[in-house]
Amino acid sequence: MARNRDLSKLLSTANGKIVGSNLDVSFENISDTGTEGTKVALGTTAQRGSTQGQIRFNTTTNLAEYYDGSDFKSIDSPPTISSISPTSIGESQLGSSQTITITGGNFSNTVTAKIIGNDGTEYTPVSTTRNSISQVTITTPTNLTNANENYNVKITNISGLSASLADALSINATPVFSTAAGSLGTLQANNRAASNLTAISFSDSDSTATVSVTTGSIPSGLTLNSNGTFSGTANAVTGNTTSTFTVTATDGSESATRQYTITVNAPLEIEALIIAGGGGGGTLGGEGGGGGAGGLVYYGTETPKTPNGGVLTLTAGQTYTATIGGAGQKSTTYSRNGTNGGNSSFTGSGISTTTAVGGGKAGAYPDNCGNCGNGENGGSGGGGGGNYAGGGSHSGGSGTSGQGHDGGDGNLHGGGQYEGGGGGGASQAGGSGSSSGSFAGGDGGDGLQYSITGSATYYAGGGGGEANGGTKGSGGQGGGTNAASGSDAPANTGGGGGANNHGGSGVIILKMPTGIYTGTVSGSPTVTTSGSNTIIKFTGTGSYTA
Repeated sequence: MARNRDLSKLLSTANGKIVGSNLDVSFENISDTGTEGTKVALGTTAQRGSTQGQIRFNTTTNLAEYYDGSDFKSIDSPPTISSISPTSIGESQLGSSQTITITGGNFSNTVTAKIIGNDGTEYTPVSTTRNSISQVTITTPTNLTNANENYNVKITNISGLSASLADALSINATPVFSTAAGSLGTLQANNRAASNLTAISFSDSDSTATVSVTTGSIPSGLTLNSNGTFSGTANAVTGNTTSTFTVTATDGSESATRQYTITVNAPLEIEALIIAGGGGGGTLGGEGGGGGAGGLVYYGTETPKTPNGGVLTLTAGQTYTATIGGAGQKSTTYSRNGTNGGNSSFTGSGISTTTAVGGGKAGAYPDNCGNCGNGENGGSGGGGGGNYAGGGSHSGGSGTSGQGHDGGDGNLHGGGQYEGGGGGGASQAGGSGSSSGSFAGGDGGDGLQYSITGSATYYAGGGGGEANGGTKGSGGQGGGTNAASGSDAPANTGGGGGANNHGGSGVIILKMPTGIYTGTVSGSPTVTTSGSNTIIKFTGTGSYTA
């Protein structure tokens, strides 16, 4: 037909040519030679007929369709997908729906979208919106995973025709730390190199990630490299210092964070005063000498220092043992001498064992026990016992170099009296008993004064020597006692016992900045503070762990 015709007019008598009731018309092989198109029946899905071969336009689907005797078949062109945007979603975004725009063509008024994982699992978008014949917008479900990438995107028209874009969507994995949060190591003062730290291990399954410090800071002198290793040497600190910082691993779009710490320890430098037990005084009931003071060794900044002077440097984590020397005992038998003081020692990893030698016992009077009239060698020497008929003297014992001094000699006074020598002290030798002039026993040598505990105190004075009928020797400063005073040398001073008195026990005192004190001790020492320092005083055997 050249144009659309209204057949009812042909069947009307009004045209005067054909009587409709007599008209029997059929059309075969219709040819429409027009350009506008041939109009067919149109209607909703509900208005469909049921005759095989019917062709119509469905206003519900906006598609032409025909009936094959069983079903209506839509006449449609398949959709096409040219691209999606974005093509990648960060793994950290999967917890919420993300919008994806699909661009292509021939999208029907109603479409169905699917996201298909690499294992064939189909995911239905939370929403699908057909914006135009060339654009569809979807929002992703929250159960997509990086493990199931890459994803195909599929659009199906209402006709059932579909198109897919393969490997269209990827999930950008979040970097993963394998190094647990917390400490990456402690650098000791004597070895602060970065090689002693644990490197930060991390990975990204999709791309190359890098790390950097984003909050806080690492110790000065160190560098965190982008691959998680450290380089450099940490600067020295005056107190144990812990740096807390946050590291971010990123691949440019996805990132993860983790918090770490690094500790730099200050030098474990301490002062130490090590004093042995003082020697016992000589001869019960006679003119014995004074006991020598216990040997004294000092490490630190005060004056005087012993030959081993300078601070002690301990090693973190190591245990150091303090052994305290006992007091030397006086003689309990006439014309016999007592005992030396016990040695005190401090030992542990990284330091040479320091032993303070016990004070020498005093010589006896009268010497009817072999050679017991002479003072004994020791940290400081014991004083010699007074001599009797025959003249001459009893020698004082020798002190240990750097720890004490010699004891004084015991003598026979020209007037027939017997004068004992004083015990040596940490700072001076003991005096000798008089051999002429006034009758007098020798004084004990003075000890040394230190403020390691926070207050100035003398230690390791020698005991005084006895006199027959004259002035009894005085004890030296630092716990040395006067001869025959009835008072033993004070405990934990290392003082020598005066004649007829016991010596004093030894002591070890440690002083350190409170910032490096660990609190780990044994043996029940006394722990106090003075200013910014902690003082540990061992009066019995114990230990400290640095």
